[in-house]
Amino acid sequence: MTGVFPVVKGVRLRATKINNCGLPIPGPRNRIVTDGFVKVTLTPVWREPQDLEQVNAEGKICVADRTPPTRKWHTAAVDLCNVNSGLITLFNGWPQVLDYADSPIGYQDATDVDGDYGVALEIWTGGKSLEDCPVPSLDTLFSSPSSGLHYGYFLFGVVEAQLGGIDIGAQVSTFTLTGITVAMPQWGRGPYNVAGTDVNGTPGRLLTAVGDDAHYTAFRTPVAPPAITNGGDPQPLDILGKFVAPNYYFGGPSNAPAVDVAPSQDDAHTVTVSITGGPPTGGNFVLDANGLPATIAWNSTAAAAKSALVALDDGYGASDWTVTGGALPGTPLVITPPIGVTLTLGTNALTPSGTVVLS
Repeated sequence: MTGVFPVVKGVRLRATKINNCGLPIPGPRNRIVTDGFVKVTLTPVWREPQDLEQVNAEGKICVADRTPPTRKWHTAAVDLCNVNSGLITLFNGWPQVLDYADSPIGYQDATDVDGDYGVALEIWTGGKSLEDCPVPSLDTLFSSPSSGLHYGYFLFGVVEAQLGGIDIGAQVSTFTLTGITVAMPQWGRGPYNVAGTDVNGTPGRLLTAVGDDAHYTAFRTPVAPPAITNGGDPQPLDILGKFVAPNYYFGGPSNAPAVDVAPSQDDAHTVTVSITGGPPTGGNFVLDANGLPATIAWNSTAAAAKSALVALDDGYGASDWTVTGGALPGTPLVITPPIGVTLTLGTNALTPSGTVVLS
């Protein structure tokens, strides 16, 4: 496959919250996938070239040169055909309007936009190329058949996003978000699988990290776009709970490399909680769920541990948590938190002794 490919139709758009360096920010509502956009436009902003000239005492040019134009950034404009309050909030940090069940149903305008954070936009485009269906020479193609479709893939980061004016009348109204692009060196190879890693198109992360000064990346990929976010509501982005040894995001100790295939963001991260040593006869310990403490008794059952976790003021209910096993200390608890929630061990107050282990 060469670097020549057509760009026809915008198939899918994924937005992920990032900082000004392109680092993906973990959180419960930090990624969304939609097809509710009309078009996306990137317009480069250049520092104009300068003519450098010096004349001598006679008034004749003795030195003449010229600086090349320099790309400063791109102006990015995203035209939306649906009011997706979650996407607007990701772009500019404006508050959402919630209904009686705390589900987002709209947004509120604010004086300022969030200048500290932005979004990484990934866009899949259509357009079939003659090179998408090469003539096979080996029967190994049957071992991993695919749809044969390929897509254009564009990646860029946007900050300082502003929502444009809204026209309401006997017409279809669109909503335009406009910002500027930034370099994304801390995106690295990304938290998702977007590139083909072999002749069969096996999905994996970017093969090389985003460059230090690159404001957008574009290539042809056999990896299909992600599914549209159910209900149009932003979903959790989990980095610390997903990219754990030996599956490092950037790399690990002793020059351990970054993982080639990203863990799925749509799969929960199960944690086994066991007690070794002792055994304890009293006391408790704390499980931190994204920093919120839940106190678990030394002899907790699965039901009791779930009650403690559900009681956290984190926006998740009983249906979001799964706890099996127990009772402690003899039988471990197996906890599946909501996607995006990372469990860590807090204070250990078991008596007279005992060690809590998370695995």
